[in-house]
Amino acid sequence: MFKSVFSKYFLILVCLLMVALVALGGVQMVFFNNYWVEEKRTQLTENAQMIAGHTVQMTSHGDTHNSYVVSASIQPIIELMADGLDAEILLTDSNGRMLLASRGTRFEKQTLPMSVIAEIDENYFTVGTMDGFFGDTRYAAATPLVPVGSRTSIGYVIVSTPAGGLMAYMQDTLHTYLMSALLVLLVFSLVVYLATYRLVKPLRQMAAVTRSFAQGDFSCRVSVKGKDEVAELANALNSMAVSLSATENMSRSFVANVSHELKTPMTTISGFIDGILDGTIPPEKQEHYLRIVADEVRRLSRLVKSMLELSRIDNGTVTLKPSTFDLTEAVYTTMLSFEQRIDDKHVEVAGLEDCEETPVTADFDLLTQVVYNLMDNAVKFVDDHGTLTVRIYRADGRVYCAIRNSGIGLSPEELPRVFERFYKTDRSRSLDKTGVGLGLYIVKTVINLHQGEISVRSVQGEYCEFEFWLPDLETGKSDKAKLSKHGAESTDSKPRKGRKTV
Repeated sequence: MFKSVFSKYFLILVCLLMVALVALGGVQMVFFNNYWVEEKRTQLTENAQMIAGHTVQMTSHGDTHNSYVVSASIQPIIELMADGLDAEILLTDSNGRMLLASRGTRFEKQTLPMSVIAEIDENYFTVGTMDGFFGDTRYAAATPLVPVGSRTSIGYVIVSTPAGGLMAYMQDTLHTYLMSALLVLLVFSLVVYLATYRLVKPLRQMAAVTRSFAQGDFSCRVSVKGKDEVAELANALNSMAVSLSATENMSRSFVANVSHELKTPMTTISGFIDGILDGTIPPEKQEHYLRIVADEVRRLSRLVKSMLELSRIDNGTVTLKPSTFDLTEAVYTTMLSFEQRIDDKHVEVAGLEDCEETPVTADFDLLTQVVYNLMDNAVKFVDDHGTLTVRIYRADGRVYCAIRNSGIGLSPEELPRVFERFYKTDRSRSLDKTGVGLGLYIVKTVINLHQGEISVRSVQGEYCEFEFWLPDLETGKSDKAKLSKHGAESTDSKPRKGRKTV
């Protein structure tokens, strides 16, 4: 019936208040009824005993059978007390026959039921008709007339008052209480309505914003007020919108870049192959164009490989296969694959000759990919006749590796974003024609998988340096026996490379 949070919350609070008011009213009525009955018991019992005492003292020789004596001696007192109490006072003999009534002859010919006489003692009190003796429900107290020095009752005094007065009073009280409760309920409902509306309003806004997100519009935001849980949720939703918007923009940029990167080499390959097949390209130039086609194929291969690595990382299917190998040797071996590019740019390599053998436990293939991507980035952006510096060392239970290249460096605005997926600086767009902005993102992800960290430092116009660290799991010389075949073989077969200047 009530499907919205607003309706449910409002209904629950109102129902709770109604239950509380009913419970409070019920407890109040029960307490008041008990209090009223107890007051009547005390009042009527005390007066019945007082009249009994006066009656015993004033009757001649305790002869309650002499109605004249009883009437003359006790009648004024009974009538006076009856008027003061607004009660009916009756006097009977020991058999329950009526001797005196405070108000006329209503009970003149009545006799108390024997069942009632059998129960009467000094503290007798009842609420009812006394087995039909009274024609209506009354509060009644009775006490026996026992002369001094005797144990035998010579009569009974009965003091009663109608019970209808309590019901009328309780009805008036209940009516007043209900009116007050209704007013409280109305005020409470109004306050709860306004408070609930204000509480639910941000949730409705968030629902509308979420629907906009589902339709691809990430520009909507939720207005945030206060510092409660709803405000935190709104902030989280706004942050998610920013992240989704950035991801969407990067994805679009990625699709555009990939489309361009795929289209350019495929157009080149298709054009040159068609030229060779239809004879447009003469035989003596075919080898030259086939080499261009081979380069474009390798370019496509690198793009596909990066895409596959990114897919494995996003799907969480990358499984580490740790082994122990020499990180210094791995860096040196990787650098050899860039030797031609280093020579072409006349770059000086420094620092590697000072690096000692540094065993590290990690996934050899993934860490080699990290070193390759960092080295590729450094060689790509180092300036001609510049310097490429490598540092590998141990400190504070960690193994560090830093690769620095001289050159124009990165601006402070670019530093926080270099590890984002699909991100490429403006300079890299002009210098890097083969990448799509995935290399450094893959580097950071792999380092994080190894429980390490990577950072970047740069001074514009001077240098840019990437440094990562891994936990140092080596505990002594005995661990050197764990050196993987990769590290051991390369150490035995290749000399350490020192400074290189071309």
